[in-house]
Amino acid sequence: MVDLHKNLLSFNKAKKIMLNSIKINRIETIDFEFSQDRVLAEDIYSKINVPEFDNSAVDGFGFINSNKMKRELKIVGESKPGKPFLGKVNENQAIKVFTGAYLLKDITKIDTVCMEEDTITMGNKLKLEKKFTTGSNIRLEGEDVKKNKKIFKIGRKIRGLDLAQLSSIGIKKLKVYKKLRVGIFSSGDELSEIKSKKSKYQIYDANKLTLISLFKKIGCEVHDFGIIKDEYLQTKKKIFSKLNLIDILVTSGGVSKSKTDIIGKFLKEHGKIKFWRLAIKPGRPFAFGEIKGKPFIGLPGNPVAAIITFFMLIIDYIKLLSGIRESDFNERVLPCDFSLKKRKGRTEWLRGKIIKKKNSFYLTKFSSTGSGIISSISQSQGIIELDEKKDYIKKGTLLKFYKYEDMLN
Repeated sequence: MVDLHKNLLSFNKAKKIMLNSIKINRIETIDFEFSQDRVLAEDIYSKINVPEFDNSAVDGFGFINSNKMKRELKIVGESKPGKPFLGKVNENQAIKVFTGAYLLKDITKIDTVCMEEDTITMGNKLKLEKKFTTGSNIRLEGEDVKKNKKIFKIGRKIRGLDLAQLSSIGIKKLKVYKKLRVGIFSSGDELSEIKSKKSKYQIYDANKLTLISLFKKIGCEVHDFGIIKDEYLQTKKKIFSKLNLIDILVTSGGVSKSKTDIIGKFLKEHGKIKFWRLAIKPGRPFAFGEIKGKPFIGLPGNPVAAIITFFMLIIDYIKLLSGIRESDFNERVLPCDFSLKKRKGRTEWLRGKIIKKKNSFYLTKFSSTGSGIISSISQSQGIIELDEKKDYIKKGTLLKFYKYEDMLN
């Protein structure tokens, strides 16, 4: 049993525990056309050369280049994309070629292409206006991709930009990791669904819809399980009834030390707690564990704290759990335009943005550091991190900055 009054766990240790708990084994095969934003569960090799044959890089004329060739050639045919010239070309002969048209070197012996503007044509006669280097204007077989070359490594998230590469090598099916199924509950008697009419003393649930959107953005299949009231039997019944539908259970609210917070009590009795309450601001009441072998994440009820801890603790965990092994470098390091005191031994996150002053870029923080100010999220670009070892931030200090959009990609 975890002692809830024990010293708070550091951010770095908590994140390490989460990442070290990851086990990935869910794989499926999908059609290539549905592969965008999916994560590869296999290395991808090309079974062909790209291009498969030498081809023309320009509209012009192809010929066999030699020191003995004449400056006037006879045009004996043409090669179009998808309809290559299949005859033999002798010295002092040429064929009309179009961009992308194959040049079947083993048959035609053509080794050089000139652009139309460097020639004069008269009927089937071609006059070259200058000398050309052998190999000019030809894209060589395998110039882009060699046969049997590894194109993408296991663990790569397929981008829309990658589809052209995969199409070019004729991929039809891919092995990918299955999307994580995330179930989300909000907790609290005070909460009302957005679509419902709330009572006088209730508040609208500001967390669930945001969390659903964020989890979908990072590739999860999300289930909205509604709101759990502050009642133990209902909490137990609802959670157990949904576990078989999901891979991860996420709740917001209900994990602080308050006697009305039932999620924490349920987790203590029916789950395994790996950590609870962290040395961070905002987001101290953050819980991580498992229930019947399914990972459980208990987020703070405060909307700002829930969102910030999603970005700083959950995104990397979900990416690795989804199979992603290639991760972009998200942080930027810039000087700040403010000074402030902070508590040593606690990682703190401010909402802020990048500004430009006198041709230099700086980090500036949102006017209020309060974790209850939801506008600090919508009116900022990202998160400024203050190291746990610091107790004072001096103006001009280099700080890490994480843009929301960068982290979600």
